[in-house]
Amino acid sequence: MQKFTRPLTREIEIAGERLALTLAEQGIAVRTVGSRREPWGSTWAKIVCQLAGKSIAGTEPTAEELAEVVKVLKTAPPAGHAAPSLPAEAPAEPPEAPPPPAPATAETPPA
Repeated sequence: MQKFTRPLTREIEIAGERLALTLAEQGIAVRTVGSRREPWGSTWAKIVCQLAGKSIAGTEPTAEELAEVVKVLKTAPPAGHAAPSLPAEAPAEPPEAPPPPAPATAETPPA
């Protein structure tokens, strides 16, 4: 297993905003790029509990709770909780334009 020797920061874009994610031995910290405010953060234990659908209210999970979460993570995820797939690569050629709509025909009024 590779251990964190120093924090690792990566930038992502969500909702048109750039966020800096800093991964460290204790957990993850998130802030907007360029911000000097204190970042939002969470421990790895809380993140894993959240992924497994186990809500931990403000405190660190106990060893028993973590053991239960690991059991959940060893099973297949529920149907609605599958990991998001990566976006497909753009096609090499642009798709053909759809055919123009058929001209409207004039209806004859009923006699």
